[in-house]
Amino acid sequence: MKQLLVVDDDPDVRQMLKVVLEAHHFAVATAANGRQAVEQVRVDMPDGIFLDVRMPIMDGFRALEAIRREHPHLTIIMISASPDDDTAEKARVGGADGYLPKPIESKRLKAVLRDSFGWIP
Repeated sequence: MKQLLVVDDDPDVRQMLKVVLEAHHFAVATAANGRQAVEQVRVDMPDGIFLDVRMPIMDGFRALEAIRREHPHLTIIMISASPDDDTAEKARVGGADGYLPKPIESKRLKAVLRDSFGWIP
């Protein structure tokens, strides 16, 4: 079973993604900010991360940079409640493997799970 890490400062988003991903047969851990994510990746290496852009303490872009330095091949999908082309481009240039705007649509999430994590419906 693949292990995913969901990083978002909104507990409702973390819980929603956790429930949905577990229903699709992924093991899911959560973190509330980028700093927690960086620390958690060092301790318990996940197969992939869903990483929010805007968070307190350490935002998603700084966490992306820190995680990429140590784990260049880890799959990281950025998520954002402020979807725009600039944010998506900044995520891509920063090394994200994908980008999902919030609210996360089921069809888009399933495509990411299939394409990035080998999920088979």
